[in-house]
Amino acid sequence: MSHRRGVGNGGGKLIRVPQDEMPDDLEAAVPSAEIDLAEESVSASSSMDEEFVVERESAKMRHWKESPYAVGLVEPTWHDERQRRNMRPTAIGCISCPEEIEPTCGCLYLSGIVCTKLGAGRVGNMAVLKETSVGDRTKIQLVVGPYWPMLLCVTYPLIFGVSAWTAVEAIPHQNIIVVFIWATLTFGLIYSLFNVGFRDPGILQRHSEAPADGWRWNDQAQTFRPRGAIYDSDCAVIIEEFDHTCPWTGTGIGKKNMLAFQAFVALVFICLIFDIMLLTNTL
Repeated sequence: MSHRRGVGNGGGKLIRVPQDEMPDDLEAAVPSAEIDLAEESVSASSSMDEEFVVERESAKMRHWKESPYAVGLVEPTWHDERQRRNMRPTAIGCISCPEEIEPTCGCLYLSGIVCTKLGAGRVGNMAVLKETSVGDRTKIQLVVGPYWPMLLCVTYPLIFGVSAWTAVEAIPHQNIIVVFIWATLTFGLIYSLFNVGFRDPGILQRHSEAPADGWRWNDQAQTFRPRGAIYDSDCAVIIEEFDHTCPWTGTGIGKKNMLAFQAFVALVFICLIFDIMLLTNTL
C-alpha cells in the first residue's frame, strides 16, 4: 500500500493507493518536463564546476611560469591552497589530504589558514613574511619553510623550557662568570635557530637561459640550475647547495643558512651539556 497526495477535491489529504494500482515505471508518473528541468540543472552545475577547475589550473600554470623564483607547480597564494584543501575529500589521518598523503600535507593546510590571515606571500611551499625590492628584483628577508609549525610548537618551546628551568633552578646559585657564559650560549642557540628557520636558505632565481657552462635544466621548476642546486620537493623550490630538509628548523638547509645550521647543531649539544651540569651541580 502506498500514499498519494490528493489534488482537486482531495485538497492536501493523503489518499491510500493500492500497490497493484501503482505504475510499474515510477518515472512514468513524473512529468517529463520536470525530469528535463532537473537534468538541465545538473548539467549546468557540472559545466560551471568544470569551468571553475579549468580557470584555477590555468591561473596556477600562469603563476608558475611567470614566477621570478625557481619554484614547483603549487597554488599561487595561501588562500588558494586553503580553498583547494577544503574542496578535497578528507583522507583518514590527515586533514584535507589526497589518498596518497603528502609529508607536508597537514602543515600546508595550516599554512593556508594562518598565512592567509597574516597576508604572507608564497614561494613554493615557503611562506614569505618580509621582502624588499632591489632594482628590478625582490629580496626575501624573512621566510619560513613548510614545517614552521614544528619549529614554533616543538623546537623553540623545548629550548625555552629547558633554559627557563635552568634559569630558575640553577643560575641564581652561580657566580657572575658562569651566568654570563650560560646566557651567551643560550642567546647564541636561540639566535642561530632564528637565522636557520626564518632566513632564505638559498632559493634560486629563475633562469630561462643558462648564464654559464655547467648549468642544467630542471623540469620541476622550469629553469636552469647550477651544479649543487637541487629541487626540494618539501619546500617546492630549488635551493643552492641544498643539503637536506630539517623538520626541527622547519625549512630546507642550503647555501645561505648552512653556517647558521652548523652553529645551531653545535650549540644544542653545548647548551644541553652545560644545562645538565648546572642542574646537577657538577660544574
